Amino acid sequence: MKRVINLCLLALVITTSNIANAAGRVSVEISNSSMVTVSLTEVVKGEKLFLKDYHGEILFNVTLEATPNYQKYFNLGNVPDGVYFVETESLYEVKVTPLLKNKKGVSLINTSAVTVFKPQVSVENNLMKVMFNNTEKSPLTLVIYDNEGRVLEEIIGYDKSILKRTYDFSKMPKGEYQLYFSLKDRTFIKKVSI
Repeated sequence: MKRVINLCLLALVITTSNIANAAGRVSVEISNSSMVTVSLTEVVKGEKLFLKDYHGEILFNVTLEATPNYQKYFNLGNVPDGVYFVETESLYEVKVTPLLKNKKGVSLINTSAVTVFKPQVSVENNLMKVMFNNTEKSPLTLVIYDNEGRVLEEIIGYDKSILKRTYDFSKMPKGEYQLYFSLKDRTFIKKVSI
């Protein structure tokens, strides 16, 4: 049984990575001293594009339709000096590209673009399978709540590259369950029905 579960999780990882690789490709370039060009290819319906400031305030937000190419220009000439983030969010990942804006203009912060994979949760035959690819090996917190807000499971400070868990819900009441994944400054919430 354990081997079957591991094979299913491996298949989930492979599928997730293939879909994530097939998701829109992102290019962030500086056009001139204050202009940023964001280009996406192979955009999937529902993919999102954000421009955020250092404190997480959203300055621009759009949900995209499926298209072979999408381009957006951001003029940062009128915003205060500081760090800004171009983020694209697909079904399986969030790509973050930091920008630095100062009196000289706008520049990319070299080699600091990151991809954060979203957690994957599936339910089959009262088994809830949880998988999270923690490429940065940052401490992860996972909390599972039942439909009355009670904590069923809490994992704090998990810092391995892949979190794989299977939970047997056959003896649990039917209802909604929420999973909170916290990693650095991000929280992903997944809701499942059993």
